[in-house]
Amino acid sequence: MRLMFAACAAVLAASPAWADYWNYKDWHVATEPHETEQDSYLTCRAWTGGDGDPLLALEVFSGDAGPPELYPMAKVQEYAPRHYPTLMQQGGTVDFIFDFDRSFSLSAGINSWINEEGLAEAESALRFQDHLVMLQAMKQGSWVEIWAGNDMFYEASLSGFTAAYGKMMDECGFSLALPAG
Repeated sequence: MRLMFAACAAVLAASPAWADYWNYKDWHVATEPHETEQDSYLTCRAWTGGDGDPLLALEVFSGDAGPPELYPMAKVQEYAPRHYPTLMQQGGTVDFIFDFDRSFSLSAGINSWINEEGLAEAESALRFQDHLVMLQAMKQGSWVEIWAGNDMFYEASLSGFTAAYGKMMDECGFSLALPAG
């Protein structure tokens, strides 16, 4: 019996799962350790959405440069069911419209592809100069509408974003502060 328990524990310890996981209202944070012969680092990720909806997500790596030189890029990630296209299409743009000022919006390009399983995926790509502006708007807002063309395809809650951002940055060893916008 002890041998069986030890074998199960060894398999679980070797499995590539998120090491730590936290919830902050509508946002989630997870870290995943990576070990190589030359290096070890953490992937730290914060997101909202999923369960059939797109994700609004951020990701940093503990070995990368961080604030104030580089801020993480918020991106929308969309995964379509088998035999269906994504709503976000290659070469198009998505617009982020925030609740606190409907006249303020940010636009991002779209990259889309078919993954190795034959499923359509797409994600937005903000311009570098918009990374910090997007994070500041997310901190200020309660929700953000995400539009592809003339269709709003997702409304992301920002409830818990500031705490999730802080935890993600702290876990990967970066400053939690977001300068005022």
